[in-house]
Amino acid sequence: MWTNLCIEAFCFGDTDDNGYCPCDRELPSHICLENGHCPHLGYGKTTERDVAIFPPIALIIKDRLGIWVDDLYWKLRWWFWDRLWFNRRKVDKFFDSIGTVSSNECSELLEFENGQNEFHEWFEGLKNETN
Repeated sequence: MWTNLCIEAFCFGDTDDNGYCPCDRELPSHICLENGHCPHLGYGKTTERDVAIFPPIALIIKDRLGIWVDDLYWKLRWWFWDRLWFNRRKVDKFFDSIGTVSSNECSELLEFENGQNEFHEWFEGLKNETN
């Protein structure tokens, strides 16, 4: 799923004589958020409407409508086509044909299960400490 991510960002780095940030950009961009985020980046709470001066609000509404129409299409398709008995039969047959692997056959699965057990032991200990 795709949505708009709105960040009101400010560069608190020292600018040079031409007004450029330490990264040689005039304004904060998506690059400032990569690899953790830039230590000079400051940001605040904002909304889509507040940042609509950059992407026009009409484009944001258009994107939202597209998302809602697509979601409605898949819900209607589920109710009127995918739930029919002959379609469910095909899907059930497909999933029944998929084999399973046990932790005796796969070392990665054994390691995962051991990690899950360690987590549950840790979490139970944490719950006991807080009570």
